[in-house]
Amino acid sequence: MKRLLGKFALVTGGSSGIGAACARALADEGAGVLACSRRLREGGPHGGGPIAAPVLGTVTFAHLDVTDEAEVKQRIADLPELDILVCSAGTGTFGPIVNVQAADLRDMLDVHITGTLVCAREALRRMQPRRKGHIVVIGSHAAHHAFTDCAAYTAAKAGQLGLTRVLAAEARPYDIRVTALLPGATDTPIWDDRPGFDRTKMMQPADVASFLVSILARPGIAVEEVVLTPPAGVL
Repeated sequence: MKRLLGKFALVTGGSSGIGAACARALADEGAGVLACSRRLREGGPHGGGPIAAPVLGTVTFAHLDVTDEAEVKQRIADLPELDILVCSAGTGTFGPIVNVQAADLRDMLDVHITGTLVCAREALRRMQPRRKGHIVVIGSHAAHHAFTDCAAYTAAKAGQLGLTRVLAAEARPYDIRVTALLPGATDTPIWDDRPGFDRTKMMQPADVASFLVSILARPGIAVEEVVLTPPAGVL
């Protein structure tokens, strides 16, 4: 039995890693999924313009820069209804604080915090009149841990978590669920330029996506913040 049959979802950061795995898992459970990413070619088949709504049980891909308010509004409007929003768009630049470039920090703050705010705002505007919906923000356990070489990324993820907590409080009176899902080390492309980590001990994106579906498919409970780690814990 498909647990999300009839639902429509938008997944940001949907071209790779956790976002792509979430998009596929939602579609496998019957949802019509619009997977968006700024990595997808701008000006391609869809560019920033309107597209046809995804068919239930399938994933449709489209360009989206989550910091572009007009494009976010268009992507939300592309769906006949919005039942699920998964904010998985992210970027990361790593190194000791003495080497951090202000421009890199600004980019991470813009994507993780501004992008999440814009997407969540537009989702709430569609969900509130129906008094239902679920917004999931894919954060990081870095919001709770001090990792060396990770200052700017941690700042962005900590700010994103604070935003998500307020979002949950404001959405609750409308029966809209909000979940901050904070994965630990997960084998995604973010590690490609960071040698020295044993990626065989990390979670797989499909593990995170499977857990996400289990939360979405239980409308009778609200999981507002949860940390996922591989069995080895903090790597």
